[in-house]
Amino acid sequence: MPHVNKNFKIHTQFSGFTLIEMIIVIVLLGILSVGSVRFISQTTQGVIDAGERQRVASIGLIAVEKMSRELRQALPNSIRVDGTNECIEFVPIAGGSEYTSIPILTASASITAIKTGYAGSLNTTYDRVAVFPTVLSQVYGGADPGPISSLIATLPSTTPTETITLSSSHQFLSDSPERRMFIVKDPVTYCYGAGYLYRYKNYGFQSTMGTSRPATFAAGREVIASSLSGAVFTYVPASLSRNGVVKINLSLVDGGEIQVLDYEVIIRNVP
Repeated sequence: MPHVNKNFKIHTQFSGFTLIEMIIVIVLLGILSVGSVRFISQTTQGVIDAGERQRVASIGLIAVEKMSRELRQALPNSIRVDGTNECIEFVPIAGGSEYTSIPILTASASITAIKTGYAGSLNTTYDRVAVFPTVLSQVYGGADPGPISSLIATLPSTTPTETITLSSSHQFLSDSPERRMFIVKDPVTYCYGAGYLYRYKNYGFQSTMGTSRPATFAAGREVIASSLSGAVFTYVPASLSRNGVVKINLSLVDGGEIQVLDYEVIIRNVP
């Protein structure tokens, strides 16, 4: 019969967490979870807000770039701002060249110019000839004699000179020192109203610039930018020592925040 050691004992040890330790761990994990969620949510919201600000700023930058490109091609001494400083108007240049003869002493419908290369782009509804525009009121007054001719009727493509025929006889005020001539279109106006920046065109030459847009402008109106709370245009005329400067100030709304863009455009002053 085998011998049995009656003194043999089995020792079993159990290890684990107490209830208090488990509660502490749960509380700590809860605190870490809340902090992590808040950190992630705030970071995500920050990225979203930054993207939204960038989107709104891009609207203003695109609008400013479009305006500045057109303003740089404005006919010298044709820029004017209305009484509210919310609208700016100018005459866009479409082409140009040097002339050999223009009617100065008597009115005529014929102008001779060095080949302009503009024959294929001629629009007999809007295109005119401008010579030596020095006075703003003369540009928009439609006077004859004056620096802006009647509409161009024909512009044949010939070399080396072209004979431009006007729709009616016109007399220019004086020669250009450089015998420079411009082909211009109807005036263009950028105007702020009710949160939008509009571009108006095809409304013709008007002697005065009103603070409200006539109903006839609606046919040639297009939206350039939205989400605006204001727009201010300022024009500093040219002098003998410097070019003219157009200052553009756009205020863009993003939720409760307002972003302001300031931009300056150098304007040629050599007619």
